[in-house]
Amino acid sequence: MLTADLIRATVKKGELLPGYIDIGNERVAERARDILDAVRQGVGERRGDIEGELESLLGDATDGKLFAGLAKIVFDACEFATESPVDPRELRQRVWLESARRGPLSPVPLEGLPTRAGVLAHVAAELGSEAGIVEEAMYADLPSQQRLVSCSIESADVLVQRYNLGLVQALCFSASELEICLESPEPGRMRQLMRAVKFNQLCFSASAEGTSYRLRIDGPASLFSQTNRYGLALAKFLGTLVLLPGAWSARAVVKWKQYSPTLTITQESGLKSHYRDVGAYVTREAEWFRERFDALGSGWTLDLDPMPLAQGTGGVVVPDFGFRKDGRVAYLEILGFWRKGSIEKRLGALQKHGPRNLVVAVSRRYATEKGEVPEGVVGFAEVVPARDVLRLVEALALTDVRRRS
Repeated sequence: MLTADLIRATVKKGELLPGYIDIGNERVAERARDILDAVRQGVGERRGDIEGELESLLGDATDGKLFAGLAKIVFDACEFATESPVDPRELRQRVWLESARRGPLSPVPLEGLPTRAGVLAHVAAELGSEAGIVEEAMYADLPSQQRLVSCSIESADVLVQRYNLGLVQALCFSASELEICLESPEPGRMRQLMRAVKFNQLCFSASAEGTSYRLRIDGPASLFSQTNRYGLALAKFLGTLVLLPGAWSARAVVKWKQYSPTLTITQESGLKSHYRDVGAYVTREAEWFRERFDALGSGWTLDLDPMPLAQGTGGVVVPDFGFRKDGRVAYLEILGFWRKGSIEKRLGALQKHGPRNLVVAVSRRYATEKGEVPEGVVGFAEVVPARDVLRLVEALALTDVRRRS
């Protein structure tokens, strides 16, 4: 993802227009190939040296922000490793302790005075190594000293695609809200998208009107804390959204300089995602809960993929689990990032519209505002307490109308 200083965008009539790269632009494509080749050919070299080569390659380019952005995307796709015979932190400690033991070091070799070279030689002898290797390895864990292992971007076209997606992700890092509309989505695809929302633990509300679904997701700029962590989660979700087939659109209100323009993307924006479909997985909190609930041997059957539940006029609740036993049913919704106002609003809607058999659990770790977990909600630190949920399921479960009919 691009950083804020590398974003290229303009505002026109209240609309935020990203500075997408046209894959057909041969000048940009050539530069993208040059940048990618320079990095991929640097396997085994230090990151700092590769960055220096790129600076020389790009020189005084007229669009330095664009090319710096391309380089940022390439480096994000690289794997770097620390090469050192000893943990650099341990090595530095050995050198510093030996330096302190010998006393002040002479900057130049003088008879009878300890020197830096002597310290390095002593530590190297203790380790059965050489002074030059010790000196090089001391700071091998710094980013600039780490060596390139591999780069997952294989072509300039893929680099451009990643840049365009990274540009949208960076813009949404300053979004106050994101609204997604899906027109007549397939049930499986709707569940897929909701699993992605749940997996990334985003603050959201859902509604339905006819065959259309609407998701409203809080943006990072609307939160008081955990902004960076939440922004990264939203960025990953956008990578999954772009994978979705069919008709969809997303509109984000973005804080851009002194304006609050609207950013719009659709399935026709040409964005392509390199993300895996992480929406097919469940959060670790949900996985841990399932393991512990099954271990209780309560006789309740867990539904791992319950359908969204209607709530009032157009409202939709998306539970994580369903519980079935003897013709009765209940549900559990696990919320990731949350704030006091959003929880109170959910509880108010729950009390007014139902479903009455829904248990809500929230993580104290993901609270974006200080405050206690509201009454009527199961709070947890790492693991959703299975026994507390079971107690509420037993108390709130209702007769399954669908089964009775």
